[in-house]
Amino acid sequence: MMPNVSSRFTVHTAEEKPELLSKINELTLKSFPAFLFQGDPPTRDYWDSMLERHLPFQFALFEGEEMVGGGVTVPLEWDGTLEDLPENFERILHARGTPNVLCATAGLVVEKHQGRGISRDVLLAMKHIASQHDFSSLVVPVRPNHKQRYPLLPMEEYLKWRRDDGLLFDPWIRTHERLEATILKVMSTASIIPATVKQWEEWTGMRFMSDGQYVIPGGLAPLEISLSKDEGVYIEPNVWMEHKVDL
Repeated sequence: MMPNVSSRFTVHTAEEKPELLSKINELTLKSFPAFLFQGDPPTRDYWDSMLERHLPFQFALFEGEEMVGGGVTVPLEWDGTLEDLPENFERILHARGTPNVLCATAGLVVEKHQGRGISRDVLLAMKHIASQHDFSSLVVPVRPNHKQRYPLLPMEEYLKWRRDDGLLFDPWIRTHERLEATILKVMSTASIIPATVKQWEEWTGMRFMSDGQYVIPGGLAPLEISLSKDEGVYIEPNVWMEHKVDL
């Protein structure tokens, strides 16, 4: 059992309790739009094997006997420059080399426990795991959770939005900011998902009967539909942020 990173919760890794892996995976699939696990090649094709390769870095938060959240992280080699940051999730999940930072790919909170500030504890657990493995930073391709309300706005412009108290507008990015993380750059092609029009209609519950851009449920950017090509292409931006880790 990992030492508590919060007085509220206990943290267990999938290395300690392998049976947690399926629960963490199930929570991940519930926490994101289904289309994000498609892609070219589909993220789902290598997601499961990635989790199994990195058991010490996948974890769950428990309140008593109940799982309330968790996280998926991957060791990564990064030379500290903006240019060396992966441009998409495929590169993160296929990372090779000698890792020196920990990369968070999913911060998770069980739906009925959302709104309790547990996401902060998830990040603290990630930083603790990074410290345990002597990694200098926790880097995060953040998926801003309110960006889906403004999918037509460029991410660069969205990141300029701040509340009256000076903190960033987006709640998830703001949680990172409160833990002293810094924004590094926009990850403009975090996910590239081409699929047939029919597939997109199944994933979104919408009909696409003309060419053009469409706002889709859960999308951070518009979907581009071409009927003549029988194709819809979704390109999602995320935001690279860095937490320095105390070793």
